[in-house]
Amino acid sequence: MKIMIETEQETVGVMESIRRLGSSLAGLLQARAELFAVELQEEKLRAIRLLVWVSAAIALGVAGLLVAIGGLALFIWEKAGYWGLAGLAAATIGTAAISLWIIQRRIVRGPAPFAETVAEFRKDADSLHPKK
Repeated sequence: MKIMIETEQETVGVMESIRRLGSSLAGLLQARAELFAVELQEEKLRAIRLLVWVSAAIALGVAGLLVAIGGLALFIWEKAGYWGLAGLAAATIGTAAISLWIIQRRIVRGPAPFAETVAEFRKDADSLHPKK
């Protein structure tokens, strides 16, 4: 009879350990999902900012091309004195080039997407696999 009670207590103990392990895993997954959601929001905002910069660069580039073409047309038509329009065209095209350079630099040097989530998963994996 004593052996049966001990076996039942061991079974209950094992089940309790499994339940606690499951609860811990669920909590861990919830924390990682919340971190992922926060990082996803940050990435969305970063993408929107980049889209705004790209839109501005494209708009300035188009404006520069229009001014350049208009200035060139007036320059050829009058054959004199429209260096101001040519300078304006160069300035807008130069501004578009600088904007595109800034965008490219932000993309290349920006943080890796979901870096914190990946780091936390690596920590989890390291803690589950003890080093020898």
